[in-house]
Amino acid sequence: MSGPSRSLWIYGAGQPISSVRNALGSATGQSASFAEIVAIVDAGIIDELRLGDSPVRLVATPDGDDSGLLNTLLSQTPSDWIVWLDAASQLVPGANSTLGRTLGRFDIDLFYGDTQLADGEVARRPAPSPIRLLSQDYLGAMRGFRVDSVRAVGGFRPGLGGAHRFDIALRLAADERRVLAIPEELSRSQGAAGAPTEAHRRASADAVAARGVSAEVSIAGSALRLRYPISGAPLVSIVIPTRGGRATIRGAENVLVVDAVRGILERTTYAPIEIVVVADDATPQAVIDSLVEVAGDRLRLVRWSGPFNFSGKMNRGAVHARGDYLVLLNDDVELISADWIEVMLGLAQQPGIGMVGTLLHFEDGTVQHGGHLYRDSWAGHIAFGWQPGRDDPLGSLGVDREVSGVTAACAMISADTFWEVGGFSTLYAGNYNDVDLSLKVRSTGRSIIWTPHARLFHFESKSRVATVVPEELATIRRHWGTRLLNDPYWR
Repeated sequence: MSGPSRSLWIYGAGQPISSVRNALGSATGQSASFAEIVAIVDAGIIDELRLGDSPVRLVATPDGDDSGLLNTLLSQTPSDWIVWLDAASQLVPGANSTLGRTLGRFDIDLFYGDTQLADGEVARRPAPSPIRLLSQDYLGAMRGFRVDSVRAVGGFRPGLGGAHRFDIALRLAADERRVLAIPEELSRSQGAAGAPTEAHRRASADAVAARGVSAEVSIAGSALRLRYPISGAPLVSIVIPTRGGRATIRGAENVLVVDAVRGILERTTYAPIEIVVVADDATPQAVIDSLVEVAGDRLRLVRWSGPFNFSGKMNRGAVHARGDYLVLLNDDVELISADWIEVMLGLAQQPGIGMVGTLLHFEDGTVQHGGHLYRDSWAGHIAFGWQPGRDDPLGSLGVDREVSGVTAACAMISADTFWEVGGFSTLYAGNYNDVDLSLKVRSTGRSIIWTPHARLFHFESKSRVATVVPEELATIRRHWGTRLLNDPYWR
């Protein structure tokens, strides 16, 4: 066996004998052997699984808490690694050989890989994503734990039956640098992942507390929902560039910026906000008057006299903003989530997070923005044009998650971070300004989070004609090169 020694644990509690047999067949059929294969199964099927010359060790799960059994196996294993496989899945041919070639090259505590699905799709898993893992066990039914590391964190905890693999992963993934996503298909699965249980909720809540973070963790359908309380009551400056344009929305003519500001002030549940409107000289006086009437002393009006330059306008607005946090916002939006500021601010205040973006919908309800997607030297939007309810095999549109970038149509960033990275580059007057800002934020080591729990309509391109200037495309490629080739968070 090449590489560090590996024990395979097939966890089959509650699984039918046919699933366990398929998992065992995939394990014993590997071209590279495991140091040991342990099948943890219900006592009632052990006799039917026994084969005289089988290398598999069959262990019966106890009634009630199985943490004691798992810790006994942990103390007895001769291997450097535990490869955990749920019995509803199988290893693909050659998976163990891949692990042998890979694991010795990296000083890590946890690994996972891609999964072949029954419908022919492949669940391609993202790069290590600490915020996402707190809400969703996206690692799949097969993952590996370094034995010494599992022992160091105290082994398997009692009271977490059905969530042991999630709990161990959370504790080992506290440092994302010690987690490896192997971009190869290592397993295949016959069904979707089950819904989280109270044990999963408890594991996530304990992981949050261990990191010194306060959050309310609840079960929300197919994932967990974390609500991060806000520290203090910081002023949030909502910076909106405008020309005072009009558009027909739902059959009625709207003054975009006036309706956006009115909706924000009428529906936003977070009180300490100010509205910073950066208005071109061409903005009609009637629009200015309406803004003053709607926003009163919460309005800070800033003039822009130069040629159109989105970046320049946003920078000027940020100069005049008094808030500790900036919301970068287009004028062609409408709130869906009244608590949008609380959701973004709770995330933005978490350690290591540099910027937060939201779920944006077109007027017809289809998705406009699920995070930035950087691929093949282009920048686009994840889930662009998807119908409501559509999702990828991992359920990515239902959870807070790390992304490569977010659109400046709606994003929150602390004022300190905004100025630390130099704000928007005025080289990008119309396009890629938010791509450049996102990559600058990530280059500081901070992460960018997209959340589905703050939602807005974005009537994109209603306020101007969206065109790509070749010079801007050439500039973003020149500045960021390989960072635009492959997106680690959306494969």
